[in-house]
Amino acid sequence: MRGFTLIELMIVVVIIAVLAAVAIPAYRKYSDSGRTAEAMAMLGEFRAKEEAYRAENNTYLSTDVNEATYYPVLGSCASGSTEPCPKTIPTASSWSSTPPLDKWLALGITPNHTQLYCGYVAIAGTAGAWGNAGTDGKNMFSNVAPTVNWYYLHASCDNNSSKSLNTTYTTAMNTTSIFTQNDHY
Repeated sequence: MRGFTLIELMIVVVIIAVLAAVAIPAYRKYSDSGRTAEAMAMLGEFRAKEEAYRAENNTYLSTDVNEATYYPVLGSCASGSTEPCPKTIPTASSWSSTPPLDKWLALGITPNHTQLYCGYVAIAGTAGAWGNAGTDGKNMFSNVAPTVNWYYLHASCDNNSSKSLNTTYTTAMNTTSIFTQNDHY
C-alpha cells in the first residue's frame, strides 16, 4: 500500500496556502506600481505640453472645468468588468469632436498606449483668480491665488473598485513634486 498520509496532504495544502498568501499581495503591489508608472508618465506629458501650450498662447489650457471630472472616466469598464480595468482611448482622428479629447489634441497629448487605467484632468486659470480651481488645486498653491497664469494636474486610479479610496496624484506648475493620496489601497 503506497500513497500519501493525511498529514502529508495537509502539509502540502498549508504550503500552497502560505505561497498564495505571499503571492497575491505581491502581484497586487506589482499591478498598482504599473498604474502608478502610467500616472507619472501621463502627468509628465501633461506638464510638458501645458508649458509648450503656454509658450505659444501665453495661457494654460484646462481639459475640464471640474477637478473631479477625469478622462478616461473611472468605472467605465467594458462588459461588466470592474476597476481596475483598462479603458480604451478612441483613435486620435476623432478627438477634435470628442470632449475632453479635443483639449488633449490642442495640448498635443499622445498617450503611449491605446488603453489607460487612470483618469486625468488639467485645470488652468489666469493670474490672481481661482477660476475653476477645486480644493486640491487651491491646496497646491497654499490657498493663495497665483499672481501668474497657472495650472495643476490631477490623476486618479481606482485600484480596488472603491471610489472613495482612489489613489490620486496631484502636481502643479509651481512644483516638480507629485503629491499622492490613498496610495496602494
